Amino acid sequence: MRMANRNPTRLGIVAWTVFLACLLCLAPGAAARTKLVVGTWEPIDIWNATYGDQMEPFIQDNPGIDPEVVVIAGHGEFAAKVAVLAATGDLPDVLKIPPEQVAPLVSGGLFDNLETYIARDTSFNNRAWLPGAINAMQFQGIMFGFPAYVVNYTYGYNYEILADQGIQPPGPEEFVNWTQIRDIAKRARQDIDGDGIPEIWGYHHGTGYTEIIPLIFQAGGRVFDEQALLDIDHPTTYEGLNWLLDMTAETIQGGSAGEFWQRKVATRRVGSWEMKNILQADTPVGVAGGIEHRVRTDMAYVTSFAITRGSKAKDEAWRFLKYVTSKEAQQFIPPEGLAPMRRDVTLVEPYRNMLLGFISSVSYSTPYPYHVYSHYVESTVNGTMGAVWNRDKTPEAVIPELQRTINAYLLEQMKSM
Repeated sequence: MRMANRNPTRLGIVAWTVFLACLLCLAPGAAARTKLVVGTWEPIDIWNATYGDQMEPFIQDNPGIDPEVVVIAGHGEFAAKVAVLAATGDLPDVLKIPPEQVAPLVSGGLFDNLETYIARDTSFNNRAWLPGAINAMQFQGIMFGFPAYVVNYTYGYNYEILADQGIQPPGPEEFVNWTQIRDIAKRARQDIDGDGIPEIWGYHHGTGYTEIIPLIFQAGGRVFDEQALLDIDHPTTYEGLNWLLDMTAETIQGGSAGEFWQRKVATRRVGSWEMKNILQADTPVGVAGGIEHRVRTDMAYVTSFAITRGSKAKDEAWRFLKYVTSKEAQQFIPPEGLAPMRRDVTLVEPYRNMLLGFISSVSYSTPYPYHVYSHYVESTVNGTMGAVWNRDKTPEAVIPELQRTINAYLLEQMKSM
């Protein structure tokens, strides 16, 4: 698969792709190949590491397709650069989309609705797809993409710390509820010198916008309403935040994510993206099958591939999307320490038990809440909620005004759209 920067310099062609192209050109009566351009934000070496082996079967089985990968821009500038390419008519045929940038791109009308492709392809089925992956592909009334892989979260623990305290940990297909999380944390917490500051914290949970959203979901709440306005001034939000604040006040919850790897935190919510970190840190980590309260759920970040509206190689793009979500292609995902988007993929050691937990969790997960102005919402929430986490104010005192401020901004932006 050829890989290049969009502007200004080509990064070169992978050797086996060149060799294959030469063979095709030399063959008598060889047909012209259709170029299929795939755009991404990842550096080429990262793409190679993730997809190099995975793409070989696709190229071998589709000799009439000449795939090329282009780096459009870095993660932070990706959506803006894509919008420029759309305006100049220079979009790639396929885009790999980070979940945080789905909303502005879909709202810009840049992608085909894949339900039309599915309707006319009788060979296609997605029965083996995980529910969380399927749900994440819907936004503004269309199926904008196909899932490439999933980054999601579940309850993780240091099983040696728990064993030392006589605590039986949950298995990779068992769900834990908020009461269990609190009880385990209380028993696992260790204040050896009695100064009130634990040498081993019982539980760690981040307090940023994306980390409190799962608490809202698990309590039965939502983040945005049907008009895409913030909708968190509800008892469900306060229940989740106060559960975490109460554990913090009792010094059950605290520490940092990094201290989990240093064996200074017994349990925490862990992400599938941390799989390789777990092995490299040599930390004795186990995971549960997910977290629940009123609702059994967490949050899933699903990276997707989409077909652009202006693509001149739509049939080839469809074949590409079908391949990357096939069982054959998804077999390459677990060895990278990532959760596949299918339930029929063989899991490999040393990731098997952890992947079982993440796959169990994503089966019930709610997609990251897409919003055109998600960056503004996130930064405003994080900038305002510091007073709550510092215990200067209660959530009930802060969130109503926070919601009014954000919604006033959103309504003003919507008027100009």
